[in-house]
Amino acid sequence: MAKRKSSIDAATIGAFIILAIIILVISKLADRFGATATVLIFVALIGLYVFYRIQKRATRMAYLRKKYGDETIVQKIMKRCYWQGQTSEQLIDSLGNPSATDDMLLKTRKREVWKYNQQGKNRYGLRLTLDNDILVKWERKN
Repeated sequence: MAKRKSSIDAATIGAFIILAIIILVISKLADRFGATATVLIFVALIGLYVFYRIQKRATRMAYLRKKYGDETIVQKIMKRCYWQGQTSEQLIDSLGNPSATDDMLLKTRKREVWKYNQQGKNRYGLRLTLDNDILVKWERKN
């Protein structure tokens, strides 16, 4: 029976293809414009990328400050933290939407388990338990 390729093999092959394309583009630019111009082009591209990331972060911080009005909450969300008492909306702003959820309706409350970092079929690295849309506990696996 033939051995099946794993996702790591596919990712490695994809990375090599991308690297080969980048090297080909660099060599074509160097042949056409010279080494100095090629270096300047890449420095400019890196500078634009850094500017874009800084601008994106500043826009997100302004949005969160306007939404919550509390600098400590904004800083925790930007650091992708979670804490007891955090609302479901803050949790989504911090970690994004969960990979999966389990919903339970109890007599006195609504309980949800949000799952992040899928590691296999029904295996997750982080499970967060929310009661009535408030984070009450979590379980982290390595």
